[in-house]
Parts: sequence; structure tokens; C-alpha cells
Amino acid sequence: MISISRLLLNKPIPVAKGIQFHQTKVESVLAMGEEMYWGLLKLWCLKREDMIPVEDAMTKTKTDFEIWCILAQSVPDFQVKVIASVHCFLHTKIEFLPMSNTIMIGETDSLTLLDEAFYLAMREICESVSELGTESKKEEQYQVTDNMSEREKQLVAKMKQREAQLAKMKDENGEGVEDRLIKQVIGLVAIGRYTFEEVYNMTIIQIVYLLRKYVDIQQYELYTALSPYMDSKKSQGVKHWLDT
Repeated sequence: MISISRLLLNKPIPVAKGIQFHQTKVESVLAMGEEMYWGLLKLWCLKREDMIPVEDAMTKTKTDFEIWCILAQSVPDFQVKVIASVHCFLHTKIEFLPMSNTIMIGETDSLTLLDEAFYLAMREICESVSELGTESKKEEQYQVTDNMSEREKQLVAKMKQREAQLAKMKDENGEGVEDRLIKQVIGLVAIGRYTFEEVYNMTIIQIVYLLRKYVDIQQYELYTALSPYMDSKKSQGVKHWLDT
């Protein structure tokens, strides 16, 4: 697993000699479509059951890497996506050699065989970006309990309402994936004092974690503002935004 600190830094990550993984900027993701972006990323993270719906005598003798290579060599649509993924994330060329059943990636001095070590390195990076760049559903922070007074219940309701307003920048209204990303861009410009150009030059990881932290900060500030009106013995409290 690649650490979040390394991904937030947005420096190229070595995959093999002369080959590096580059995170895609928000501007490029919007241009290609977020659905395509996640598809190209998750191409390296396919599970065995996704690649082989039904095992047979031949596939049982093959590793996941070998099955992936067979698909890349023999299935035209899959091959097109692999080429697009290499161009998008590795910024280099890919060549399929049917006579030797091998795949070469890179140019001149960086030319390297796509072997199992290369495949596993790409898999680790892509799984990390996919996992850390996807919004996870948070547990509800404010809950009504039986021993709360009517006033406390009203305050909790206000907190939930404010939380819902902050969440509107996310895809909670049944809109498409593309709508979600542009809402995140607009939301970050609105609350973070960034320009659109600055946000467009960020990566998906950077924008997601900045938005998440802004939500944490505003939730903490809201709780702090309302806490004097709540019974300290009964109120649940909230973590400081530096601890979330």
C-alpha cells in the first residue's frame, strides 16, 4: 500500500527502471471522464473472477498475471484499454509482441518487459490510488439519545442539517459521476479560496482529502459554537479536526 503522504506529494512513483507512475490532474480527468479514469486505474486491480468468469483446465494452470497478459494480448477491447492506461499513467509507449507472447513498455533506455514484478508494482500503486481516492461513508457523528432534552435534540438536528449541506458537494443526489467531480471542484474553490486553475492542477487524491478536511473543520467549528447550549454530561462531543 502506497502511503497517503506520498500520494499527496504528487511525485512520480517508480515502477521499473526508467518507468514511473504519474497521478492524473483533475483537468485531465474531467476531459477524459471520471468513469474512464477509474476504469483505466482499476484495469490493473482486476480480481481473478473478473477476468475468468468460469475456470477451465487451462486457466487453472495460470497465475493471475498470466491470465491478465493473455487478455491484454488476445482481447482487442482490453488491449485498447491497457494502451490507454499506459499512456495515461506511465506517459510512455507499449508494444505487444505476439510471436513471443510478451509485452514491452517504455522507449530506448527505459524499455522494459512487462513481467510479474512490473504488474504487481502497478497493481499496488493503482489499488492505493483507488482506495484512498474514493470517498468512504463516514459514521454518523451526531445521534439522538433517550436522555437528551428537547433543546439538545433540536441542536443535534441543526448539526445534521449543516452536515447535509456540506455534503451537497458530493454525489448524494443521484447525479452522475461527472457531476460529482465538477461539484467537488466548485466546492473547493468556494470554501478553500483556491482558483479554478489551482484546483484543476490538483490530483483526485489531493482534492478528496482537502474537501474531507474542510468538512471536518466546519463540523468541529459548528459543534464548538453550539456546545455551550448542550448538557456537557450528555453531549457526545466531537474529535478535533486535527485528529480526524
